[in-house]
Amino acid sequence: MLRAFRTTRNKSIRGTVAGFALAIALAGGVSMGSAAVTSEAAQAQDNSRGFVEAYQPVAAMVQGETPDVAGARAAIPTLIAAIETPADRNVAGNLILNIGNQLSEPALQRQGLELMLESGLVAPEQVGQFNWFVGSLAFNAGDYAAARTALQAAVAAGYSDPEADATALVAESYAREDNYEAAYNTVMEAVAAAEAAGTTPREGWLLSTLQRTYNNDMREEALTTSEALVRHHANQTNWVNTLQVVNALYELDPEVRVDLYRLMRSTDALTQRQEFVRYIEDLDPRVMSNEVQDVLALGMTAGVFDSADPYYTEVKGIVDTRAPQDRSGIEGIVSDGESGDSLDAMSAGDVLYSLDDFARAEGMYRMALEKGADANTANTRIGIAQVEQGNYAAALETFGMVDGNRAPVARMWAAYAASMM
Repeated sequence: MLRAFRTTRNKSIRGTVAGFALAIALAGGVSMGSAAVTSEAAQAQDNSRGFVEAYQPVAAMVQGETPDVAGARAAIPTLIAAIETPADRNVAGNLILNIGNQLSEPALQRQGLELMLESGLVAPEQVGQFNWFVGSLAFNAGDYAAARTALQAAVAAGYSDPEADATALVAESYAREDNYEAAYNTVMEAVAAAEAAGTTPREGWLLSTLQRTYNNDMREEALTTSEALVRHHANQTNWVNTLQVVNALYELDPEVRVDLYRLMRSTDALTQRQEFVRYIEDLDPRVMSNEVQDVLALGMTAGVFDSADPYYTEVKGIVDTRAPQDRSGIEGIVSDGESGDSLDAMSAGDVLYSLDDFARAEGMYRMALEKGADANTANTRIGIAQVEQGNYAAALETFGMVDGNRAPVARMWAAYAASMM
């Protein structure tokens, strides 16, 4: 309630609209609970006489059993025109906020909050919260630049709430302006800050960024996002999402792609029939029959194949004949690899890998490298063999030596190795 004012001097407006509840339901999945908006700082300040004269009739309109909120709204320009001091601005903002709350009008809610912040009289512990509300209201109004300014001010003021995700809103504000690079940078800067602070970045930041980078063919950004996502949230769903994105965005040769499918198998990320079929074709049932047997069995368990499936029965017929030959003839294959050229050594390493003899496979891949095999291919498979043996630190070092068209696959294998440490 307003105190009686003497006409001979200015007095402060004490207790005016103190304790109004701010409950703003925002669209777009962002919501906030009630927060008490007080004007305690204003109570110790003098308000100008002209402002008091403009203020009193408007304040009276919103009080009582039959408030005239529409009339109060119409009087807002006169109220604002009468502002002379910071105390005036603070109290005017509080009243406009009240009017906006009663009318459920976000523009007035935002205007009131902004006036209070501009006054400099908002309690320090509430500055962050007020800026969060302003930023959220501006975001929903499509005023994205203003939203970013307010949200960043909220963060700078130390505002924190489980339901208040300024990083996500700032990133989305850039995305709605089609500035996807800025959206990506916003999230990655927040991820780096969280890592530096020893905390875990929010999974939602990375999932939304993965979706945006995939939708906009941002290959390198999608790959970096994928690495961060599985580094901090290495669950099966995220492995499916990230590896499918990498597979879709990069045009991988079959020799490269087979190593991505091996990672999908290791992370339980093979979910579609076409992935199983392409994995088998990239391996070649006539060459890597034992590994193909394992893939067929996994496909049966996953329900993508059944015993009456023509493709399954055809491939199974090939590998059931060839797999025992590879197992019984492995020493001869290894001997050929040792005495032959780099291709022979690589082939021997691949067969050993298909037999789950990862230590000997690593040795043959190293021999192939010494004999002049492609370094990126050899190092990728050395690293994979090291992962299969549980030598994760060594694998990270090996994958770090891979570049060129194999780099995306090596980087995802490195992320897997890191997640296992």
